[in-house]
Amino acid sequence: MSEWEDVVTTGLIGTDRRPVPDALPASWGSGLDHAYDPAHAVLSIAARHRAASRAGDLLLSCPPGPTGPPNRAPLASRAAHEVLARLLSPPQVDLLNLWLVAAAQSGQQASAAYWTPLAMVAARTAELDRSAFGAAIGDRGAWFIEQNPQWARLAKDLRSPPPDEAAPQHRVAAVEVTDDAVRADPELIMYAGTLWSKQLSSAVLEIICSGQLQQRAVRYATAVGVQLPLQHYELVRSALQTPIGLRFVREALLALERTAWLRLEIRSAFTGEPISVERLEIPQW
Repeated sequence: MSEWEDVVTTGLIGTDRRPVPDALPASWGSGLDHAYDPAHAVLSIAARHRAASRAGDLLLSCPPGPTGPPNRAPLASRAAHEVLARLLSPPQVDLLNLWLVAAAQSGQQASAAYWTPLAMVAARTAELDRSAFGAAIGDRGAWFIEQNPQWARLAKDLRSPPPDEAAPQHRVAAVEVTDDAVRADPELIMYAGTLWSKQLSSAVLEIICSGQLQQRAVRYATAVGVQLPLQHYELVRSALQTPIGLRFVREALLALERTAWLRLEIRSAFTGEPISVERLEIPQW
């Protein structure tokens, strides 16, 4: 007769006529004082047995699950992750790239809590920098993405050589651009790299404030904010002293300032250095 059948028999004929069994499995029959209250003990054993039978037993031969490689790089700071959270709600791909590149350059990585939202953005658009993304999540993050069949293409991209390494002939080198050349063709500034003179930065701001870009002003200003030397941030204050009579010009300056300030926040978050300039306040239209 099994242990459970002994308990059932005791419950049927009563604890006065039959004692509660002592030799019961530890999973559902241990730790009860049978002598103090036998009836309570029987009811408790029945409840435990029911729970144990419904839960089932552990698989004795279950193979261990796959284990990802370790990440050896340090995690980015809390301040950096706060910036990342803002950029993901809603996703702003151009600005996310700034964060990912800064993380890769500093040798720091994103917390695992952000791998899924970043992967969802990367799976939707090719504009997210794959090389910087892979560096920012590390080998363990790339392994995590490989576990989801829906991200198979993204996982393959992360394991592929970066475009610059795979095809060096397609690299676009920065060229020397003068302020006069930019005034003649504003788009030339996009090929100037980050080595801008103060005169060049001032010329670009003059172009934005002039209104000549019309509806292209916001897109242009955002791209300028990505490349503007951060030591020239104060030049935006001087640009604001120019009377602004067009709505799209003010929106363009807002976009430029937000992007440049974000870069200052990212640099501070990854280096630990405080921001040394006061943020500009550009009133809404």
